Amino acid sequence: MSDPEGTRTPSGDPAREAIDSLRGYLYQIYQSALAWTEIKEGESLFLEVAEDFAVAATNALEAIQVKETAGRVTVNSDDIVASIDSFIELQEKNPSLNVSLRHLTTSTIGKEKSPKHRIGETPTLIMWRNLAKTGELSDLRRILGNSKLSAKSKKYIADLSGTDLREKFLRKIHFDCGAPDSRFLARQISSRVSKLVIERGGVHSQAANCTASILLSLLKLSTNKNRDDRFVDRTGLEEHLQAATQITLNRAQFEAQNRLMEKALSASVSSGTDLSGSRSTKPSPVSEVPLPTALANRNEDVGQLLQNLERSGICWISGAAGMGKTVAARVLAHKNEGDWASINLPDYP
Repeated sequence: MSDPEGTRTPSGDPAREAIDSLRGYLYQIYQSALAWTEIKEGESLFLEVAEDFAVAATNALEAIQVKETAGRVTVNSDDIVASIDSFIELQEKNPSLNVSLRHLTTSTIGKEKSPKHRIGETPTLIMWRNLAKTGELSDLRRILGNSKLSAKSKKYIADLSGTDLREKFLRKIHFDCGAPDSRFLARQISSRVSKLVIERGGVHSQAANCTASILLSLLKLSTNKNRDDRFVDRTGLEEHLQAATQITLNRAQFEAQNRLMEKALSASVSSGTDLSGSRSTKPSPVSEVPLPTALANRNEDVGQLLQNLERSGICWISGAAGMGKTVAARVLAHKNEGDWASINLPDYP
């Protein structure tokens, strides 16, 4: 069967396709998004400033180089060499910071072909991990001296004492090989954002739009011409989560909604009832109403309700009859500071 008219893929030079480059950028944005969801108060995530992205905190800078590549990498792979050279450059440009670097790649560690580039039969990047803890460093010095590292990097390494080579170099560079690919990473981000949304009183269905908003924000920031603006922090993440889980009303809108609710409630009951008549029902102090002697443990549910109450000043509890809404409200009132009263309207819908 032939394709319908107008839907055929145009012919072109495959060599000019940018699929691999776009996949690399997408993977970098995914890893940046995952790092953003893990960022702590007081930390900042810089994009395209120090490596692909970097996490900066007080007196510390962790630079991350991200690669979604196939095959295996060795100490002389171009990407590995570039990361080592970059670490030394960052050290020189940021002498007051505790600099570290992660080379994060989907490629796995391979064994160098030439014996002069490894120690015995063990790949050098694996020996790197071992020697960062303990062991004789002379063979590794020889390997790095014979590597593709820049002359500047080789001199930097040669000038380090044995202790400094281990403490200020080997332990500061981490090769995270065999990292998840884009498809797994996308699911991981979705799961992480969903958890954060639910923790803030939202639902799982709100996570997709929130994730898309986070990714788009990172893409825009990564292409910002002003490098001083290419960073995000915990506050920025919270803004995305709030936008996904909350509806903001100004005071006039809130009061208008209250008037509509009062009008609807008044119209739903007869004029002779306490709700719409002139008589008011006296509230009962919650502190004077004892809780049931047998009480189900709902610490997690009550905790979420308490968070909503403290954040928004109002909390709605809905559910079928007999599910414990009234008791949950009373438990919430007992846990929260202040004087609370309850009005029970059992005969009204």
